[in-house]
Amino acid sequence: MGDERVELSETGELLARLTARLASTARLDEIVDAVLDQIVDLGFGAVWMAALDEPTGNLVTLKEVIDGVDTTHEMPPIFMLDMRQPIGHGFRERRMINIADPASLHIFDHNDELVPPGKMALPRVIYDHMRGHPFACGPLLGSRGQPVGALGLSSYLGKQPIPDSVLSHGLLRAFMDHLGIAMERASNIARLERLNADLVRAQTTIANDARIKAVGELASAVAHDLNNLAGVALMAASIGRRSPQDAHEALPRIERANRAIGDLVSRLQRVSREGASDETVEDTAKLQEVVDDVLVLVSPILREESIVLDLEIPTGGVVCVDPVLLHRIVLNLVLNAQAALAEVPSSARRLRVRLREQTDEITLIIADTGPGIAPQVLPHLFQPFVTTKSGHAGLGLAAAHSALKHFGGHIEGRNASGGGAIFEVTLQRATRPEVAAAPSVEAVEQTSRAARILVVDDDPDIIVITRAFLEPYGYQVVSVLDSDQAIALAKTQHFDLVLCDVGMPKRSGLDVCEMLRGAGYRGRIVVMTGWETWRVKADRRAGNFDTLLAKPFVGADLLKVIDSVLGS
Repeated sequence: MGDERVELSETGELLARLTARLASTARLDEIVDAVLDQIVDLGFGAVWMAALDEPTGNLVTLKEVIDGVDTTHEMPPIFMLDMRQPIGHGFRERRMINIADPASLHIFDHNDELVPPGKMALPRVIYDHMRGHPFACGPLLGSRGQPVGALGLSSYLGKQPIPDSVLSHGLLRAFMDHLGIAMERASNIARLERLNADLVRAQTTIANDARIKAVGELASAVAHDLNNLAGVALMAASIGRRSPQDAHEALPRIERANRAIGDLVSRLQRVSREGASDETVEDTAKLQEVVDDVLVLVSPILREESIVLDLEIPTGGVVCVDPVLLHRIVLNLVLNAQAALAEVPSSARRLRVRLREQTDEITLIIADTGPGIAPQVLPHLFQPFVTTKSGHAGLGLAAAHSALKHFGGHIEGRNASGGGAIFEVTLQRATRPEVAAAPSVEAVEQTSRAARILVVDDDPDIIVITRAFLEPYGYQVVSVLDSDQAIALAKTQHFDLVLCDVGMPKRSGLDVCEMLRGAGYRGRIVVMTGWETWRVKADRRAGNFDTLLAKPFVGADLLKVIDSVLGS
């Protein structure tokens, strides 16, 4: 009697430890390892465990061990409802099927082979795999008695038949029950993780759709300013045609207008940029520059809707945050304020933007004189799908609140005592090394040059104007419109520098750079692009060029880049 109490006590402790171990993990591999070792200790030389793939009905082997050797990869696939085999009967009857004499089964070699009526069968590959030993197999059941996996046992105490009593009660039965419930739990957790991932993707899609709508609004406003600037440039060019003196006076205006056009396009690119990849994510941003980007683009809308902008943004202020994220947050807050101000008379529309600087933090304050945040919305302001704006998903503020935490920042919203809404975005201050000032245009243009340059661009106007600008400085310029011609020339002629456009038909400029390096060209390469520069720099082929020149640029910009790469 005493020995039985000791044995029961040890069994209880074993089950308690196993239960605790299974409860602490949701990983199938850890669950399987924990129970498999215990089953092997009960005298089974061969143990097979599989998970049920519900959509297909296939049993996916998780692990198989025969005589201490992992044979998982050797186990052929099994269909749970193959009623010719013992496993099919086990799933139909929800119990383990015990085969004391495998030779009594019909052993078949081909899957389409007919089986005698009333006789169970086994594929020869599985019979040989188990070496003809007696075996038992059947389903592992979850908490509601539903199949979640399968268990196969063989080589009991060598190759003895497995007693029915071992399968029906005792430790093995307890292990099987624990294993089934643990596998069910792991499967449910995995399913929840997949659903959560799908939800995150859906939310991202919706958020991106809202961002696209916002950028669409900006693009319409920016088009107005672009047309105005283009009109200035074209009228100045028309004046310049009258005489050399008029041309000399008109050129600065044309240059200023085109620089402003390039600046507007760059701002729109920065504001509309999608999330960067892990390799290109930045962790600091110039807060004043980001706010300025957004306000310059939104200003046509503000003017049209008679919204007075009250701005106090000191220069400087580098903060710890991804610039892409910060652009989105500022754009979202400004557009929210613009929409709110539409609900009050035009004479009362005022948008206030401030920066409050402290030793370790900088806070961006955006306040409006609109109707304020609805009382029923205020407590849930940063929860997903909370919005009072028609056609909006209500993810902007929730996404901002969540994302800022990764950078040690936070966002708050409240109603002002005098009316309107106030949002504060607080960010950790960062430090950046000072950038050396670029040489002046005059200093650059006074230097004489001598080098052979190959210019590659599919736009004939750029080819002509680049040659016309560089040759008076002493450069020998060869130009081509085709990437294949550029590669052929570089193989046969010497060039100190290749100026290559990125966006070209047939082959991109990045492909040309890669092929030039592959062909043995060891000179300098500068790529030119009107696309966002971060995308080009993040490309795997970026290591083939020396530097990048963003379009549009003026002659002084081009000379500075050439001097920097050639060491003038």
